[in-house]
Amino acid sequence: MLRILLLVLSALTAFAAEEPVPTHLKVKASFTRLGKDGKPEVYAEPTVITVDGKQTTIRVGSADEGVVFTVTPKVNKDGTLTLDADLESREAPPAATSAPTVTPDAPAPAPRAKSNLPFFHGVLTKDKLFSIEDSTGKRQWVPLGRRIDGWTLKSYDEKREALTLSRLGQSVELVLRKAVILDAPAPQVAVYRSNTKIMVKPGEKTLIGGGNGRTISLEAEILDVTK
Repeated sequence: MLRILLLVLSALTAFAAEEPVPTHLKVKASFTRLGKDGKPEVYAEPTVITVDGKQTTIRVGSADEGVVFTVTPKVNKDGTLTLDADLESREAPPAATSAPTVTPDAPAPAPRAKSNLPFFHGVLTKDKLFSIEDSTGKRQWVPLGRRIDGWTLKSYDEKREALTLSRLGQSVELVLRKAVILDAPAPQVAVYRSNTKIMVKPGEKTLIGGGNGRTISLEAEILDVTK
């Protein structure tokens, strides 16, 4: 009996010794924007350690205005890496630099900040109509399915007050900070979402996103944890 027990323990020990150590990887994201002098500068460079095939999250900024990466790195048989990255970026429109000079007899509203997106002013929930301003400044009430500046109004989440637009495979969400039922200006936050799956060499940097003068790159390398 003792001999059998020793044989079993020996087999278990041998099996444990042969169990492979998971491949560890270091994933780094670099965030670059234009500085005051107009030259690009790195303003954030977070790094995380994960293992082959395990999802990890990288966050930069706040919940209202920032970027969240969910990255799953995988080591391929030829030594290359596949990075499956889900990107969510929340950006408020830039503030207007200055307001025009007006006289009391000729009041005029300050121009809204320039944007490559239509501007979401309001919603009439019962009629399922949305007040949208295009790049020329023309404002109109339109239903879902209408195309404005190349963007198609896809859906509206009444609970979250979020209007989803799409163009050429890109999805953008315009969120009203305050619900409105009249045709009046309201602040908004643009939410960009994308999924990117790329194959790179270890340590190779690749660009996966950007906008508003910002660029975002991602790189990963295999770590030797046996030393």
